[in-house]
Amino acid sequence: MFLITTADRRFWKTDEPILFLGEWCKLFSQRSVWGKLSYDVLPYHWDDRKKLYQDYLYLDKLYELTLLQMRDFLNQIHEVNHSLRYWRIVIGPWLYYFIQILYDRYLSILTAIASGKVTNILIGRYDNVRWLPQDFPQFLGWFINDSYNHYIYSRIIEFTGRVPFEVVNVEERGEHLQYADNAKHSIDPKKILKKLIALYGKFVPDHFNQIVLISSYLSTLDLIKFQLSLKQIPYLFPSDVAIPESKVELTTREKLSFELPKSEFEELLGTMIGEQIPLIYLEGYAQMNERSLKAYPKKPKVILTANAYNSNESFKFWAGHHVDRGVKLVGTQHGGHYGAGLWSSNEKHEIAIYDTYFTWGWKSDVYENIKPHVAANLNRARNNVCPKKNGRILLVLGSLPRYSYYMYSVPVSSSGMLSYFDYQYWFVRTLSEQNKKLLTVRLYIHDYGWNQMERWKSEFPEIEYYQGSKSMLDQLNESRLVVCTYNATTYLETFAANFPTVMFWNPDQWELRPSAKQYFDELRNVGILHDTPKSAAAMVNKISHDPASWWKQSEIQGAKDEFCFQFARMSDKWIDEWRDELL
Repeated sequence: MFLITTADRRFWKTDEPILFLGEWCKLFSQRSVWGKLSYDVLPYHWDDRKKLYQDYLYLDKLYELTLLQMRDFLNQIHEVNHSLRYWRIVIGPWLYYFIQILYDRYLSILTAIASGKVTNILIGRYDNVRWLPQDFPQFLGWFINDSYNHYIYSRIIEFTGRVPFEVVNVEERGEHLQYADNAKHSIDPKKILKKLIALYGKFVPDHFNQIVLISSYLSTLDLIKFQLSLKQIPYLFPSDVAIPESKVELTTREKLSFELPKSEFEELLGTMIGEQIPLIYLEGYAQMNERSLKAYPKKPKVILTANAYNSNESFKFWAGHHVDRGVKLVGTQHGGHYGAGLWSSNEKHEIAIYDTYFTWGWKSDVYENIKPHVAANLNRARNNVCPKKNGRILLVLGSLPRYSYYMYSVPVSSSGMLSYFDYQYWFVRTLSEQNKKLLTVRLYIHDYGWNQMERWKSEFPEIEYYQGSKSMLDQLNESRLVVCTYNATTYLETFAANFPTVMFWNPDQWELRPSAKQYFDELRNVGILHDTPKSAAAMVNKISHDPASWWKQSEIQGAKDEFCFQFARMSDKWIDEWRDELL
């Protein structure tokens, strides 16, 4: 059978039986093409959730071993002597994403090999630098793209040499950007204001910026009030730092070598890191480091961020520099799943890079630098949302890329998301006819090639849908009840706003850590959280005429408040409490 690895049809043959590597090959928008073919789809290796978790543990150890050797290599190449923590801050996010993404693609190819069905495949002949990312944000735009993934699969097939293949020249089509979102793009006054405020920041004297907040997740007004409470001139946003253009130095990259356990995958990883490490960490390092240190305050004593640790390259260079000088780097939780999910590479990384990591209430018996605190950024929901008595029923959907990325306890890859979609369809089918008319389905703003609107309309053409730039908080104010369908930030915001909420998801795909289970169990006991769409729909049908009265019951409020104290802790005196902690 002819093996197809992605939805990039330049590498398809349709005149013989087809073997799809995974469901990600079958775009909904192309169903008129693949629906006519004779095909099989290979099983997905991480549908086995126990194997998924064990592989996460293996890759976490491999990441630590690789990072140690990357530290030594990069220090030598750049003639510096930075700590392991410095390089964890600077290159860590790209490195653990890349290791986990590469391993997933490698295991899929092994599945194809083990099937014994593959007779041929077309792989691309790529220029050495065609898919070399400039920085981590560019890589984030690529890994969800079919063309980039075809390149990765092609390299794995060449490396393993166990699948018959033909090499074809690749015609570039400018497809190396991520799928466009369905959200409309226009001039954003908020972005313009942010740039103007960043220019103002250049003139704030450095000695006023001893406690520097970057990407704090606070509203601009709250950020100003908070910094004034610290007796500082408000420093709101740093200036944008342009990524330097760098010439690829293949001879330098060829020097990169690893002493890893000599399994086939680890040999592949050593080869691919040299080919894929972003330019900014190698050829463009010196220039980027200089630009970053110039753009930010020179003499901080404490640096606090919510999410700049991830894809803000200039912040990472600047923060890493000051950490090596003894400056305190402090992090604060910026979303849901933290403290609740059984595993998360992002959460583990954040805890590892910070001197203190402030959670939204949860504790840890493993990490000493974790400290429960109040969730200041949930005040926006708390202060600006109120249920509308005769409003809509809002079903809030999530979405994940068709290809797996960093590992955490969520539905994985296309097979997991298709299962998630089926859960939502089951819920809607079980609603009463009256509630279907009241329902607004809020589609996720990023489509990731799922064709959400078409997919849903093919199932329920009569339902009202929304996919755009209107905030969820604005839609809550038009609604009487919200239904949350995944373990993330949404229901923490509705809990903070004391908004009538029903939740459901598949517990086998959203595994919880033992310390969190008792709080989720209590939500189940009072009817807020459900494990099946049928049970959730039955609850909605029961309470939809007056959700507010149901929500105000003492046992509901008690379970919600206890949960919030652990995972969405609130306080009217948050400014004072945060000020005291940072001082």
